Formats: sequence, structure tokens, C-alpha cells
Amino acid sequence: MSFFKSLFAKKQALPTRSLNHPGELQVGDIFSFGDSFALPKAMRKQQLEVSEINTVEFKHEHYAQVVGRGISPQPVYISFPKNPQKFVKYSLLLTRQDVGNLFDLEAFSDIFEAPGNACLTPITFEHPYAEMVAAQYLQQDFMTTGYFHREDYRDGTPPQFNEESHGRQFEFYSLAGDQEQRSIDLFIFENGDTDVYLSFLRPANEITELWIKGE
Repeated sequence: MSFFKSLFAKKQALPTRSLNHPGELQVGDIFSFGDSFALPKAMRKQQLEVSEINTVEFKHEHYAQVVGRGISPQPVYISFPKNPQKFVKYSLLLTRQDVGNLFDLEAFSDIFEAPGNACLTPITFEHPYAEMVAAQYLQQDFMTTGYFHREDYRDGTPPQFNEESHGRQFEFYSLAGDQEQRSIDLFIFENGDTDVYLSFLRPANEITELWIKGE
């Protein structure tokens, strides 16, 4: 009888994919940060679910932006632009109040003045995101054109020149500090919407655990 039971027993499904690096995350997967004090509280020991995967496209590069959401209302953005150390970019979206708390707004407005040589110094390091803030920022990008796609193009090329689905065009401004390990990234879209990210580059192992959806 046991022979027949084993013969007709339902076989367990083999894993359909592996997940060994944050760059392999898919929507619905879970990832967790470690307890490193190099991370702000919005990330430290947080467990998040991937809610969407977008693509940021520039003329000579495009990369994925993974959006993770957890218990906190603040989503965490992780992206994978090219850099010599192959670090991951971890980002938090700043509110206007955050920007005003961290920087002098008149000095911040210099970012948008040609030719784009702004130098920005924080007015305080007493902020929940202080671990991500550089002592000084120098402007790197001024009015650089790019496209934001609500699609995952890690295995393909974004349709930049397809008028029906080229993504949302934006002007990109950025400043970098601490040997380009920390940055402020600004995306200004055609309708005037502006996203300001506080970002830093850190090793991929700041994310200590990865789980495939449903496992």
C-alpha cells in the first residue's frame, strides 16, 4: 500500500528561480535590511515587500529602481546604476519639509541656475536620515534628459523612441558628496512634478535576507 501511496503522491514543485542578489528581486518578493548603524532608522532592520520595479533611463544607461514597502509609510528605493564598486544605491524620497529641514532653501535653488555649479552644505545633521547626508555636495548633473518607465527593462531596452510608450520624460539634476558615495537626485517631470531623493551607495549585503514570493 505504501508503494502505491508513494507512486501517486503529489511531487513537490521545484523552485522556479533563485534569489541571491537584490538585483534579482521581482514584484512580491521580500527583502530585509540588517542592523548596521550606517543605515537610517527608515531602513535598519526593516522588512519590505517589492511593490513595483521601474526603469530609469538616460542616453547611455538604464537601470532598475526597486520600490520596497513595509510597516513604515516611507518606501525604500534601491537601484543599480553603474559604479566601479558595484554598490547598490539606496534612496529615500524627501518631502519639501525634509528639504527645508536639511538645507537652506535659497542655496538649494542654486541647483537650477545655469551652468549648474551649485555647492550645498547641510544646515543640520539632526535628522532621521542623517546617516545618508554628506558634509558637502557639489553639483554633477544639470538639466540632463531622461525617461522614467513604470516597467522592468532589466532584460531588454526601454522604448525611448516609441511615442506611445517612451516613459515620462524628466530633467535630472544631481549633487554628490563624500567621494561620490552620497547624493541628492532630482527628477523634474514635464508636468512640474518634482521628486527629490536622498541617496547613498552601499554594498549589496546591507540587505541581509531575500525571500522569493510565496516561499
